[in-house]
Amino acid sequence: MTTNPSPEQQIVGCSLSNFLADRRHQIVTQWMARVLSDPAVPAADELTMTELKDHVPQILDDLSRTLEDAFNQQVKDRAGWRAATHGRLRMEQRYNIAQVIREISDLRTVLIYQLAEFHDERIPSFTGQLGLFAMVALHSYFDRLIRIAVEQFITPYNSQHCSA
Repeated sequence: MTTNPSPEQQIVGCSLSNFLADRRHQIVTQWMARVLSDPAVPAADELTMTELKDHVPQILDDLSRTLEDAFNQQVKDRAGWRAATHGRLRMEQRYNIAQVIREISDLRTVLIYQLAEFHDERIPSFTGQLGLFAMVALHSYFDRLIRIAVEQFITPYNSQHCSA
């Protein structure tokens, strides 16, 4: 990626952001159904629907802002803070690292399907550099989300482990 998005990348990022915002309720609902039916995330069964939903709408808002302004460090920092908060909360809710990764991966999967629908419905020419830009922005966002959320598990462990 370059240091600044091209005008075409900005248009695609904003268009995809709006598309996802219009489908936010559907995305959250699909994600919750995936997590609750995922045997690899048993801790989710112990949560209320409100607890499960948790920060996911805000995480989607952060993704939208990232798509609109993929090179803005303040946007990345805000998303990082939300990821850290989500990781800490899930740790308190008795998730293990694998469950946190799986839960976030389930959200990414739902969004990959949305990305395909965006391509089919809105921008059939969503290929080449523009398609690559959106895919890289989305996957980079989720890679960072997973990394920061997992760090919430590792950091306390490393601090306790090193001082022993």
